[in-house]
Amino acid sequence: MAAVGETEKVFTPLLGTDDAIIDSKGRILLGKKQRDRLGDTFAMAIGELGCICVYPEDRWQERLREINSSSPINQGRRQYTEMFLEFADDGLSCDAQGRVTIPRVLREEGKLTDKVLLRGVFDHLQIWDPEEHAKYRNNPETYSKDRRLVMEQAYEKMKGG
Repeated sequence: MAAVGETEKVFTPLLGTDDAIIDSKGRILLGKKQRDRLGDTFAMAIGELGCICVYPEDRWQERLREINSSSPINQGRRQYTEMFLEFADDGLSCDAQGRVTIPRVLREEGKLTDKVLLRGVFDHLQIWDPEEHAKYRNNPETYSKDRRLVMEQAYEKMKGG
């Protein structure tokens, strides 16, 4: 609850689907609504499906606090953070034209080339290679199953399950 005189920030979900092009400098143009909902700074990481996940700063900090709440010697925490944070980057922002540079290592890990699909999925934005997204949509139960299972198991160990 906000203190007297403070206003509580209202969560506005990221939603919808959009197409974008990666330019020669690795940048994509985000729509105004997406920029507003991501905020001034945000973070990117490879998610359990293998696409790039873009988190508004407050949601990113929630994820980090959740990881930090487990013991640093917890095997699940170690494995989960290695997979989730290995290619992550934070403190990212859009330039004056609304473009953000997707770090090279994330572009490579996310299999991104020139065209991308942007999907708002409530608390984060996903950046997909369109062909990979089509594979996912055709069979969501088996797409990236090995990565998902390893991350899910590590997450459960981290949380004490």
